[in-house]
Parts: sequence; C-alpha cells; structure tokens
Amino acid sequence: MTLRNMQIFLAVADFGSMSEAAKQLDIAQPSVSGTIAEIEEQYSIRLFERMGRKLYITQTGRQLEEYARYILSMFDAMEQELKNAQETVALRLGATQTVGTCVMCGLLQRYQERCPGTAPQVYVDNTKKIEQMLLRSELDAAIVEGQIESKELRTKTILYDPLVLVGPVENNLLEEKEAVYREDLCEVPFILREVGSGTRDLFERAMGTLPIQERWTCTNSEAILNAVESGFGYTVISRRLAQDRLNRGTLVQIPVEDARLERAFALVWHKNKYIGDPLGLFMQMCSEIAEEN
Repeated sequence: MTLRNMQIFLAVADFGSMSEAAKQLDIAQPSVSGTIAEIEEQYSIRLFERMGRKLYITQTGRQLEEYARYILSMFDAMEQELKNAQETVALRLGATQTVGTCVMCGLLQRYQERCPGTAPQVYVDNTKKIEQMLLRSELDAAIVEGQIESKELRTKTILYDPLVLVGPVENNLLEEKEAVYREDLCEVPFILREVGSGTRDLFERAMGTLPIQERWTCTNSEAILNAVESGFGYTVISRRLAQDRLNRGTLVQIPVEDARLERAFALVWHKNKYIGDPLGLFMQMCSEIAEEN
C-alpha cells in the first residue's frame, strides 16, 4: 500500500463519498473507486459498506484509518523537518473560545520569547471541532475547556476555570431570591453557546434533567455578554471572560447554591503524535503553567 492509497482512502473516510473525495483530491472518480477496490482485493477485506448512495466505514476500515492517519502524520512531520532543517517548524495549535481569549496569547508570548522568529498557527473553535482536527492530525496539540471523548487522545490538566452565572443589573428576575438553586434557573431565559461547546456541556450536565429555556444560541462570548447586559437573558460563562463587566458593574454574578460550576483547561495531543522540539517546548511551558497555578 502506498502513501497515495492511504490519502485516497482517508479522503473517502472523511467525506463518506467517492465522488466528493475525488473532487477534494482533484482526481477522477474511477481512480478513487479503483484504489479502494485495489486495497480491498489485496488484503481480502471490506473497507466500506455501500448502502444506497452512502458509504459506511467498517470496523476493519476504522483500524486502517487509525494506522493511515498515524503514518501520514509521521510522514508529514518528517517532510517538515527536512524542508525546514534550518528553521523551526511552525506549530499548529488549537484552542477553544475561552482559552483563545484568556490564555493562549500569554502562552504564545512566552513561547516566542524562548523560540524567537517563530509564529505558531492557532485555530479557535469549540471542543468537538478541535477534537476532530486533532484526530485528523490537522493540529499538533490544543488546549480545550470541554471534555475529550476519544481514547486516541491524551490530556493533561493545566488550569482550573470557574464558571459563573451572570445576569442583567436591571430587571434581574432572580434578584429578590434569598438563595438561588438549579430549579430557579428553569424559570428564566438563557443565552448559551452552541452544541459542542465545553461551557454549554458543563452547564447542561450541572442542570441534569432540569429544563433550560434557551432563548439565544451564540458562538461568540462577547455577543453573549452583550445580550445578557442588554437584558435578554442569563448565561453561564467563564469568570475570566465576564470579570471586566462584573468589575464595572454592568453585569451581576449570581451564586447557585446546589451547582458546582468549575472545569479544567487541558492540553490535548494524539497518543501517536511525534513530539519534536517545538511541540516539546510548548508542552513543557504548559506544564510550567500548571505548576504555577
């Protein structure tokens, strides 16, 4: 099996369609279907189940997918090292929204002080998207605020991040309650992050089976805080993101007596990832932050 065969197979696995894989690779569809058939015939295996117009990867296909991603990741790392033998290879780092806003800039400033002349590439999205990119070797490492599901990824806690319930200063529906409990939150509207966000996931788990009145869904923390400030609802958010507005008195923090709203920021990387000098330095600096805090 060649590297090209693996690339074609992974494209089909990623897009679930031979025609779409051919389009993305800019080759003819018969070349894609021929490559898949060749692999299946060579090893007497079935990589995909064909049901109607859709392809569903088999368990054997999943096993090949894991090996192929690892092999191609190692090959890409080798090529980068050789092409940039006189330069430091740029890291590809992922961050979730809160991490990207509150943590990543300071961490990268430290990194560039120790490794001048380098500029890591940073991709910011929700935890689920970052997890998928790590599994596809599109990122070298990431720092996330949500839970990682895949057993193919390794995690290490570096910081703890308290979440807070915040509401508007005026027309605060919870203002007159002596104490606020989770059941009280069912009575007020919420402005939440999108599905896949670590912040949303933690709040939903804290609420358990209790219903949440979701008025708005936003992918941007500033938009959420603006909406709460304008009186459209409440939100649960990292205290780091809300601290300036709390200090200015434009938002109010509301303690919830029967909910523990705290999470961890975790460094995440693939268990088979080759750890060269740039990535090793970044991981070391994350460990230093963990010791400092």
